[in-house]
Amino acid sequence: MASTGETDATRSAVTESESPEETSPADLRRQLAVLEAENRQLREEYARAQQATYRRTALGLFIVGVAGIAGGLIFPDARTVLFALGGTGVFAGVLTFVLTPERFVSARVGARLFQALRADRDATVDELGLEGDPVYVPTDDVRLFVPRYQDRPLPPDSALSDLFVVPETPEQGGVAFHPTGRPLFEAFEDTRSQPLSETPHTVAATAADALVELFELADGVEYAVDTDTGRVTFEVVGAGLGDPTGIDHPIPSFLAVSLVETLGIPVRVEITDDDPLAITCRYDTQNET
Repeated sequence: MASTGETDATRSAVTESESPEETSPADLRRQLAVLEAENRQLREEYARAQQATYRRTALGLFIVGVAGIAGGLIFPDARTVLFALGGTGVFAGVLTFVLTPERFVSARVGARLFQALRADRDATVDELGLEGDPVYVPTDDVRLFVPRYQDRPLPPDSALSDLFVVPETPEQGGVAFHPTGRPLFEAFEDTRSQPLSETPHTVAATAADALVELFELADGVEYAVDTDTGRVTFEVVGAGLGDPTGIDHPIPSFLAVSLVETLGIPVRVEITDDDPLAITCRYDTQNET
Protein backbone atom coordinates (compact mmCIF):
# COMPACT_ATOMS: atom_id res chain seq x y z
CA MET A 1 0.00 0.00 0.00
CA ALA A 2 2.88 2.34 0.78
CA SER A 3 4.31 1.60 -2.61
CA THR A 4 0.99 2.41 -4.23
CA GLY A 5 0.83 5.72 -2.36
CA GLU A 6 4.25 6.75 -3.58
CA THR A 7 3.27 5.87 -7.14
CA ASP A 8 0.11 7.95 -6.95
CA ALA A 9 2.04 10.91 -5.53
CA THR A 10 4.64 10.63 -8.24
CA ARG A 11 1.99 10.50 -10.95
CA SER A 12 0.28 13.54 -9.44
CA ALA A 13 3.54 15.51 -9.47
CA VAL A 14 4.24 14.53 -13.05
CA THR A 15 0.75 15.57 -14.09
CA GLU A 16 1.12 18.97 -12.41
CA SER A 17 4.54 19.58 -13.98
CA GLU A 18 3.25 18.77 -17.46
CA SER A 19 0.03 20.76 -17.18
CA PRO A 20 1.53 24.08 -18.49
CA GLU A 21 2.58 22.31 -21.68
CA GLU A 22 -0.93 20.97 -22.20
CA THR A 23 -2.57 24.39 -22.49
CA SER A 24 -5.38 24.18 -25.01
CA PRO A 25 -5.51 26.38 -28.13
CA ALA A 26 -8.57 28.08 -26.68
CA ASP A 27 -6.61 29.07 -23.56
CA LEU A 28 -3.77 30.40 -25.70
CA ARG A 29 -6.21 32.49 -27.72
CA ARG A 30 -7.71 33.90 -24.53
CA GLN A 31 -4.25 34.77 -23.20
CA LEU A 32 -3.35 36.42 -26.50
CA ALA A 33 -6.57 38.43 -26.45
CA VAL A 34 -5.81 39.60 -22.90
CA LEU A 35 -2.29 40.68 -23.90
CA GLU A 36 -3.59 42.53 -26.95
CA ALA A 37 -6.16 44.31 -24.81
CA GLU A 38 -3.51 45.30 -22.28
CA ASN A 39 -1.21 46.62 -25.02
CA ARG A 40 -4.07 48.59 -26.53
CA GLN A 41 -4.90 50.04 -23.13
CA LEU A 42 -1.27 51.05 -22.56
CA ARG A 43 -1.13 52.81 -25.94
CA GLU A 44 -4.36 54.66 -25.22
CA GLU A 45 -3.15 55.70 -21.78
CA TYR A 46 0.13 56.94 -23.25
CA ALA A 47 -1.73 58.98 -25.86
CA ARG A 48 -4.01 60.46 -23.20
CA ALA A 49 -1.01 61.33 -21.05
CA GLN A 50 0.67 63.10 -23.97
CA GLN A 51 -2.50 64.99 -24.82
CA ALA A 52 -2.94 65.95 -21.16
CA THR A 53 0.58 67.38 -21.14
CA TYR A 54 -0.19 69.56 -24.16
CA ARG A 55 -3.47 70.71 -22.69
CA ARG A 56 -1.94 71.57 -19.32
CA THR A 57 0.62 73.66 -21.16
CA ALA A 58 -2.16 75.37 -23.11
CA LEU A 59 -4.08 76.07 -19.91
CA GLY A 60 -0.99 77.53 -18.24
CA LEU A 61 -0.33 79.84 -21.17
CA PHE A 62 -3.97 80.90 -21.27
CA ILE A 63 -3.94 81.72 -17.53
CA VAL A 64 -0.77 83.78 -17.96
CA GLY A 65 -2.42 85.63 -20.83
CA VAL A 66 -5.59 86.39 -18.89
CA ALA A 67 -3.51 87.52 -15.90
CA GLY A 68 -1.53 89.85 -18.15
CA ILE A 69 -4.68 91.42 -19.59
CA ALA A 70 -6.19 91.79 -16.12
CA GLY A 71 -2.97 93.38 -14.90
CA GLY A 72 -3.12 95.84 -17.76
CA LEU A 73 -6.56 96.95 -16.64
CA ILE A 74 -5.42 97.36 -13.04
CA PHE A 75 -2.03 99.01 -13.64
CA PRO A 76 -2.37 101.70 -16.34
CA ASP A 77 1.32 102.61 -16.23
CA ALA A 78 2.36 99.15 -17.44
CA ARG A 79 -0.69 98.61 -19.61
CA THR A 80 1.19 98.33 -22.93
CA VAL A 81 3.60 95.67 -21.72
CA LEU A 82 0.96 93.71 -19.82
CA PHE A 83 -1.49 93.76 -22.73
CA ALA A 84 1.24 92.53 -25.05
CA LEU A 85 2.12 89.74 -22.59
CA GLY A 86 -1.53 88.86 -22.13
CA GLY A 87 -2.27 88.74 -25.83
CA THR A 88 0.75 86.55 -26.47
CA GLY A 89 -0.21 84.16 -23.66
CA VAL A 90 -3.81 83.81 -24.81
CA PHE A 91 -2.80 83.29 -28.43
CA ALA A 92 -0.13 80.71 -27.52
CA GLY A 93 -2.54 78.87 -25.24
CA VAL A 94 -5.26 78.63 -27.87
CA LEU A 95 -2.76 77.60 -30.54
CA THR A 96 -1.24 74.88 -28.33
CA PHE A 97 -4.69 73.51 -27.50
CA VAL A 98 -5.82 73.47 -31.14
CA LEU A 99 -2.61 71.82 -32.34
CA THR A 100 -2.60 69.09 -29.68
CA PRO A 101 -1.93 65.82 -31.56
CA GLU A 102 -4.84 63.41 -31.62
CA ARG A 103 -2.68 60.36 -32.24
CA PHE A 104 0.91 59.43 -31.40
CA VAL A 105 2.85 56.95 -33.53
CA SER A 106 5.49 55.02 -31.60
CA ALA A 107 9.09 54.94 -32.77
CA ARG A 108 8.84 51.16 -33.12
CA VAL A 109 6.05 51.49 -35.68
CA GLY A 110 8.06 54.05 -37.64
CA ALA A 111 11.11 51.78 -37.58
CA ARG A 112 9.09 48.86 -38.95
CA LEU A 113 7.72 51.00 -41.77
CA PHE A 114 11.20 52.16 -42.73
CA GLN A 115 12.45 48.57 -42.55
CA ALA A 116 9.95 47.57 -45.24
CA LEU A 117 10.90 50.54 -47.42
CA ARG A 118 14.59 49.77 -47.02
CA ALA A 119 14.08 46.13 -47.99
CA ASP A 120 12.41 47.15 -51.26
CA ARG A 121 15.14 49.65 -52.12
CA ASP A 122 17.95 47.25 -51.26
CA ALA A 123 16.31 44.61 -53.46
CA THR A 124 15.98 47.08 -56.36
CA VAL A 125 19.63 48.10 -56.13
CA ASP A 126 20.81 44.49 -55.89
CA GLU A 127 18.68 43.16 -58.74
CA LEU A 128 19.80 45.95 -61.07
CA GLY A 129 23.44 45.46 -60.08
CA LEU A 130 23.99 49.13 -59.25
CA GLU A 131 27.52 49.80 -58.03
CA GLY A 132 27.65 53.56 -57.43
CA ASP A 133 27.23 55.39 -54.14
CA PRO A 134 23.86 57.14 -53.64
CA VAL A 135 23.80 60.90 -54.16
CA TYR A 136 21.06 63.42 -53.39
CA VAL A 137 20.51 65.50 -56.51
CA PRO A 138 18.69 68.85 -56.89
CA THR A 139 15.93 68.71 -59.50
CA ASP A 140 12.45 70.18 -59.56
CA ASP A 141 12.02 67.85 -56.58
CA VAL A 142 15.09 66.35 -54.87
CA ARG A 143 15.95 62.79 -55.91
CA LEU A 144 18.16 60.12 -54.36
CA PHE A 145 20.09 58.82 -57.37
CA VAL A 146 21.85 55.45 -57.19
CA PRO A 147 24.14 55.25 -60.26
CA ARG A 148 24.93 52.18 -62.26
CA TYR A 149 28.66 52.79 -62.00
CA GLN A 150 30.90 54.63 -59.59
CA ASP A 151 32.62 57.92 -60.52
CA ARG A 152 30.47 58.71 -63.55
CA PRO A 153 28.94 62.10 -64.43
CA LEU A 154 25.39 62.61 -63.20
CA PRO A 155 22.62 62.32 -65.80
CA PRO A 156 20.66 65.43 -66.81
CA ASP A 157 17.88 66.57 -64.49
CA SER A 158 15.22 65.63 -67.03
CA ALA A 159 16.27 61.97 -66.80
CA LEU A 160 15.86 61.91 -63.02
CA SER A 161 12.09 62.41 -63.10
CA ASP A 162 11.55 58.66 -63.60
CA LEU A 163 12.31 55.85 -61.18
CA PHE A 164 14.46 54.00 -63.69
CA VAL A 165 16.96 56.43 -65.17
CA VAL A 166 17.80 55.51 -68.77
CA PRO A 167 19.65 58.46 -70.36
CA GLU A 168 21.23 58.55 -73.79
CA THR A 169 24.55 57.62 -72.21
CA PRO A 170 23.99 54.15 -70.65
CA GLU A 171 26.87 54.58 -68.20
CA GLN A 172 24.91 57.38 -66.50
CA GLY A 173 21.91 55.15 -65.79
CA GLY A 174 20.57 54.04 -62.43
CA VAL A 175 17.50 54.58 -60.26
CA ALA A 176 16.11 57.80 -58.77
CA PHE A 177 14.13 57.40 -55.53
CA HIS A 178 11.99 59.95 -53.76
CA PRO A 179 14.03 60.56 -50.57
CA THR A 180 12.38 59.99 -47.21
CA GLY A 181 13.81 63.30 -46.02
CA ARG A 182 11.85 65.35 -48.55
CA PRO A 183 8.47 65.26 -46.72
CA LEU A 184 10.30 66.04 -43.48
CA PHE A 185 11.93 69.06 -45.10
CA GLU A 186 8.54 70.26 -46.34
CA ALA A 187 7.14 69.98 -42.81
CA PHE A 188 10.23 71.78 -41.53
CA GLU A 189 9.72 74.62 -44.02
CA ASP A 190 6.10 75.00 -42.96
CA THR A 191 7.25 75.90 -39.44
CA ARG A 192 9.51 78.71 -40.62
CA SER A 193 8.45 82.29 -41.23
CA GLN A 194 11.27 82.95 -43.72
CA PRO A 195 13.50 80.88 -46.02
CA LEU A 196 16.79 79.44 -44.82
CA SER A 197 19.94 81.42 -45.46
CA GLU A 198 21.95 79.81 -48.25
CA THR A 199 24.98 78.96 -46.14
CA PRO A 200 26.08 75.53 -44.87
CA HIS A 201 26.43 76.85 -41.31
CA THR A 202 22.85 78.08 -41.15
CA VAL A 203 21.42 74.95 -42.73
CA ALA A 204 23.39 72.66 -40.43
CA ALA A 205 22.31 74.52 -37.30
CA THR A 206 18.62 74.69 -38.13
CA ALA A 207 18.40 71.12 -39.49
CA ALA A 208 20.16 69.72 -36.42
CA ASP A 209 17.78 71.60 -34.15
CA ALA A 210 14.75 70.36 -36.12
CA LEU A 211 15.78 66.71 -35.73
CA VAL A 212 15.69 67.09 -31.95
CA GLU A 213 13.03 69.70 -31.23
CA LEU A 214 10.61 69.38 -34.16
CA PHE A 215 10.69 65.73 -35.24
CA GLU A 216 12.12 64.19 -32.04
CA LEU A 217 14.15 61.72 -34.11
CA ALA A 218 17.25 62.12 -31.93
CA ASP A 219 18.17 63.02 -28.37
CA GLY A 220 20.91 65.43 -29.44
CA VAL A 221 22.79 66.57 -32.55
CA GLU A 222 26.13 68.36 -32.80
CA TYR A 223 27.55 69.61 -36.10
CA ALA A 224 30.78 70.87 -37.65
CA VAL A 225 31.11 72.67 -40.99
CA ASP A 226 34.24 72.74 -43.16
CA THR A 227 33.55 74.94 -46.17
CA ASP A 228 37.08 74.49 -47.56
CA THR A 229 36.57 70.78 -48.16
CA GLY A 230 32.79 70.91 -48.64
CA ARG A 231 31.97 68.79 -45.62
CA VAL A 232 29.28 69.00 -42.94
CA THR A 233 29.53 66.43 -40.14
CA PHE A 234 26.71 65.68 -37.71
CA GLU A 235 27.10 63.67 -34.51
CA VAL A 236 23.75 62.20 -33.53
CA VAL A 237 22.96 60.86 -30.06
CA GLY A 238 19.95 58.60 -29.54
CA ALA A 239 18.95 58.19 -33.19
CA GLY A 240 15.47 56.73 -33.70
CA LEU A 241 13.65 54.76 -36.42
CA GLY A 242 15.82 51.66 -36.59
CA ASP A 243 19.21 51.17 -38.23
CA PRO A 244 20.46 54.63 -39.29
CA THR A 245 23.03 53.16 -41.69
CA GLY A 246 20.38 51.88 -44.09
CA ILE A 247 19.93 53.47 -47.50
CA ASP A 248 18.01 56.76 -47.22
CA HIS A 249 17.28 56.53 -43.49
CA PRO A 250 15.07 59.52 -42.55
CA ILE A 251 17.71 61.17 -40.33
CA PRO A 252 20.62 61.42 -42.83
CA SER A 253 18.10 61.87 -45.64
CA PHE A 254 16.57 64.94 -43.99
CA LEU A 255 20.02 66.45 -43.36
CA ALA A 256 21.11 65.84 -46.95
CA VAL A 257 17.85 67.11 -48.47
CA SER A 258 18.10 70.27 -46.36
CA LEU A 259 21.54 70.99 -47.80
CA VAL A 260 20.48 70.14 -51.36
CA GLU A 261 17.36 72.28 -51.23
CA THR A 262 19.20 75.26 -49.75
CA LEU A 263 22.55 75.13 -51.56
CA GLY A 264 21.21 73.73 -54.83
CA ILE A 265 24.06 71.23 -55.31
CA PRO A 266 24.41 67.42 -55.11
CA VAL A 267 25.23 65.94 -51.71
CA ARG A 268 26.75 62.56 -50.86
CA VAL A 269 26.35 60.98 -47.43
CA GLU A 270 28.75 58.85 -45.42
CA ILE A 271 27.57 57.20 -42.20
CA THR A 272 29.77 55.81 -39.44
CA ASP A 273 27.84 53.76 -36.90
CA ASP A 274 29.93 54.66 -33.88
CA ASP A 275 28.93 56.13 -30.54
CA PRO A 276 27.80 58.78 -31.28
CA LEU A 277 26.56 58.19 -34.82
CA ALA A 278 28.49 60.27 -37.38
CA ILE A 279 26.81 61.50 -40.57
CA THR A 280 29.04 63.32 -43.06
CA CYS A 281 27.47 65.24 -45.95
CA ARG A 282 29.90 66.12 -48.75
CA TYR A 283 29.35 68.57 -51.58
CA ASP A 284 31.44 70.08 -54.36
CA THR A 285 32.66 73.50 -53.25
CA GLN A 286 33.16 74.58 -56.87
CA ASN A 287 29.45 74.17 -57.54
CA GLU A 288 28.32 75.88 -54.35
CA THR A 289 25.97 78.77 -55.01
